[in-house]
This record gives sequence, structure tokens and C-alpha cells, in this order.
Amino acid sequence: MIIKGKKNRYLRSQAATMKPVLQIGREGITENLLNQLEILIEKNELIKISLLQNTAVEPQDVIDALNEFDEQIVPIQTIGSKMVLYKKASKIKNRKYSIELENI
Repeated sequence: MIIKGKKNRYLRSQAATMKPVLQIGREGITENLLNQLEILIEKNELIKISLLQNTAVEPQDVIDALNEFDEQIVPIQTIGSKMVLYKKASKIKNRKYSIELENI
């Protein structure tokens, strides 16, 4: 799934003021990290993650691992060591951004 145009711009603007909620460090991409990411993105729909300096993981490695783990998670933006990810929440009470995206 790819989000383009106005929807992508909307999500990028919402993520601009966010602080990273998850950091990828020396251990890299682990099963525990992917499970934490799944929980966070299910609650928030839009999250920002940060790659620390001591990691050997590149942003493309994270995107590839996420595609294998869950194809519904969409990378919105990557700038340097920061990444913004989006996934539509399965529970209606957690849907904040997806409701706005439907109106765009």
C-alpha cells in the first residue's frame, strides 16, 4: 500500500511535531522490537521512529523488515535517521488519522 499526494502531505505535517516513540539501537531489528512497533502503531496509527548512531541498520532495512512482518505498515517519510510510519488501526476507537484521510 502506498499513500500519495495530499494524504501523504497531511500525514507528514502531523508527524512534523511528533517525537520518536521507538528507537532502534545496537541490537538492530529484533522480534521484540517488531512486536513493540505493532502495539504502538495499532494504538496511534502514525508513529515516528529513530535510528540511533550505534546501529548498523539502514532505513531501507527497516522498511524491508516491516514489509515481511506486516504489509499494512506504510513508510510515509524518511529523513536521515528518522522514519514516519502509518497503519490504519483495526479498532475504531484508535482511528484518528485514518478518519481524516478518508475526508481528503
